[in-house]
Amino acid sequence: MKIALIAPSPVPFMIGGAENLWTGWISALNAQPGVEADLIKLPTPERNFWEIVDSYRRWSELELSHFDRVISTKYPAWMAEHPDHHVYLQHKLRGLYDTWPASFPTEVSCDAAPVRLVLDVLARSRGERSALPEIFTALDVLRTNALELPVDLFGLPGALIRQVVHALDDIGLARTAIRRYAAISETVRSRNGYFPQAAEVEVFHHPTLPRTRSEDDSVVPQGAIFTASRLDQPKRLDWVIKAYLAADIETPLVIAGDGPCRAALIALADNHPQIHLVGRLSDAQIATAYQNALFVPFVPDREDYGLITLEALQAGKPVLTCSDCGGVTELVRDGENGLICAPDIPALAAGMRRLATDADLREQLAQRAQASVAHIRWPALAAAFSQPWPRVAVVNTFPIYPPQNGGQVRMFQLYQRLAAYADIRIVNLGPHRGELQQRTLVSGLQEVVVPMSTALAMFDRDLSRQLLAPSGDVAPMLRPELVPEWLAAIEQACDWADVVVACHPYGYPAIRLVWDGPVVYESLNVEADLKAAIFPHAPEQVEAVAQVEGDCARAAPVVFCCSTEDASRMQTRHELQSEPRLVANGVDAASYTDLPADEAIALRARYGLESTRLALFIGSLHGPNIDGLKALEDVALALPEVAFVVLGSVCDAAGLPAFPANVHLIGRVSDADLRAWLAAADVGLNPMISGSGTNLKMLEYAAAGLPVVSTPFGGRGGILEAGEHYVAAEAVDFAEAIRGLLDDDMAAERDRMTEAARLRASAAGDWRAIAGRMWSALCDTGLIKPLAGD
Repeated sequence: MKIALIAPSPVPFMIGGAENLWTGWISALNAQPGVEADLIKLPTPERNFWEIVDSYRRWSELELSHFDRVISTKYPAWMAEHPDHHVYLQHKLRGLYDTWPASFPTEVSCDAAPVRLVLDVLARSRGERSALPEIFTALDVLRTNALELPVDLFGLPGALIRQVVHALDDIGLARTAIRRYAAISETVRSRNGYFPQAAEVEVFHHPTLPRTRSEDDSVVPQGAIFTASRLDQPKRLDWVIKAYLAADIETPLVIAGDGPCRAALIALADNHPQIHLVGRLSDAQIATAYQNALFVPFVPDREDYGLITLEALQAGKPVLTCSDCGGVTELVRDGENGLICAPDIPALAAGMRRLATDADLREQLAQRAQASVAHIRWPALAAAFSQPWPRVAVVNTFPIYPPQNGGQVRMFQLYQRLAAYADIRIVNLGPHRGELQQRTLVSGLQEVVVPMSTALAMFDRDLSRQLLAPSGDVAPMLRPELVPEWLAAIEQACDWADVVVACHPYGYPAIRLVWDGPVVYESLNVEADLKAAIFPHAPEQVEAVAQVEGDCARAAPVVFCCSTEDASRMQTRHELQSEPRLVANGVDAASYTDLPADEAIALRARYGLESTRLALFIGSLHGPNIDGLKALEDVALALPEVAFVVLGSVCDAAGLPAFPANVHLIGRVSDADLRAWLAAADVGLNPMISGSGTNLKMLEYAAAGLPVVSTPFGGRGGILEAGEHYVAAEAVDFAEAIRGLLDDDMAAERDRMTEAARLRASAAGDWRAIAGRMWSALCDTGLIKPLAGD
């Protein structure tokens, strides 16, 4: 594997922790079997507004396609485009993010036309790389007119450069651009705005370069308090000196390093005979200094990581730090290998005095120091970033993006999380007369959509008439040879993949025409039972579905089901030798937020629903959803005081009854509008009386904080429990159950049940955990070799 480690070269040049990482890491990568790695650096000045802009532009234009993988760690190197781009984030431009002065405005006040042009382009970019030419063109217009604009518009830090850098970082770090996210510390991972929403971020504490001791002990004598750092304000070396003076101890204090605060620190020391600022030391001198030190104080302000900490502990020396020092506190464990004190001078002075005078405590801490960081090694870090991705091919019969119905939502959510473990390629059928598409949904998840051929479209039309129901899945199952382009795409994906998955059984015959290897079966329903309920008048076609599903399930090295009920039924129905594995449905709980009261009122007013209770039903054009919608006719008649809002393509079903006036068939809505309706509604309905699998709408209602009334059948799956998380009622009792749940006297119980359901959906329905379980089961088949750390 050919790997490019890409990094900015600071102008003016200086060596710090970042350079330490790159130097050690490139050697470790090249020590890995089969790896050839190169460190590529570009001069990256950032002394003014235009240097920052130009640095971002240069990195965005870098061509690296001759490498198999690219790794970046720092802005603006992550602007480089590559299909297998890994980010191991050290920090962003901190002055425009986590250290942005609270008193500074974040909005640009200048209303000049060139400024409005830039701001408009940035607002429309939405993390899309295709926006880069327009962004840089707008910035060029701004540069041309810069002399006519206020000087402070281009200040650092400033609101305009903040907005420019945030927009560019959103593009460079977008989930469609970055294959894998990692951070050097939990502190960096947890910083607001550092990573895209819902990104999976791993943490690896990186090693430091080994240092060979010098024989010269003259710079730092035995038994001194020693620290080394760049002498600038965020390192808070003034705290170290003030605490030392307040501690009233005789032990010498030696501070190594150079920087802009050197003169101020010398003045603060005020010629104290025991405080020594010795300037920049060689690596050998620093190694000796650590060995001679009594302990090492290191108290930076919200440090990203802090190699001083690691180096001191590796030398067997206790570290004194403060609770607000960020990454430092991830390595220092209070009372085990160092001391963590409150973030103020008196507490730091007390800790310094304690370590300087208590030899037994120092010895206890020192004995544990080296062992506490022994796991942080270069080979482990290199191995974690140098392995090829396993490959998973998935075959299905409908596009999954944009995700609107339950099956699309499940596949999109599940496989984008599975992309944290492998490269995923999903081969789907699209609408007739559409275009062949190969699109990246998130980095690592590719969808290939092959349009339905004219021959298959004609067969599907005739079959749908015969079945009195849509047959877009059954038609390609029966006649896959009618779409040769789909077969070609499936064959290519199967040849590329380590493991092949049939999502639904309908693509299984197509797979078997071009591939004779093992095929995992991911079942979203017991399809034989589902089709029997949808077209009972067509037993021949039902039997064909049952035959294909049975063949697929019996031959599969592992079968996945959405619920324990489905797993049991699948095993019995198709006489499987082993029990299917559970890969339940989930929900993206973090995406459901409260709707401001004025927005909820406006949404209701749009449909004339201001003064009524609102019951919500969501469904796609799917047989069980159509049955559930029809069942709402009598419920709505019995509850004229309640407005029933129906969302989704189920509203397009043929043969729906003439609903009463309080039923509003809204139809398909955007994802944003769906969340708005969920926030504005008073109760979520799940009147399901047929079908298989589990109902994602139940988890959506729960995650959105919406009380739920469901049939017992609709609540199958066991994630949410009747009585504890939702009100269960048979279809004939639905109206009474809704009336009871909405009664004002039920407010306390309703709130309790809703909160319990929300917490349960967030915990049990987490897609990341669900994908992890699926990946473990795939690895158990022996078809996939997992990455180190999986």
